[in-house]
Amino acid sequence: MRDLEREINRLKFHQKLLLNVIRNPNAELDVIFFEKNLSETEAHEILRLCDKLSKQYEIEKAEGYIHFQPLFNRLTMELTAKVTVKELIEACLKQGLYDSFMKDMVKIAKN
Repeated sequence: MRDLEREINRLKFHQKLLLNVIRNPNAELDVIFFEKNLSETEAHEILRLCDKLSKQYEIEKAEGYIHFQPLFNRLTMELTAKVTVKELIEACLKQGLYDSFMKDMVKIAKN
């Protein structure tokens, strides 16, 4: 019964994602969440991680840091295995989320 309830909640979440994508075709992150069959909890964990690291990035940048490899490493290590860092970065950039942070992350990912 618990598994059935969990699956119903996942389907409800996916329905919300699809409706959002219909309304906003640039909602690339929602597409990733749907395609990777993530639960709402997993999606929120990814967003919390991006928020946390993006804020840390802004602090470090304001302090004059120019190397952000440690933040990239944390993103790689803490991100769910269901989504690659490349997929996350591309989706965020297409959607305009965490823009300056993700622009620096894509530079590091290319190296």
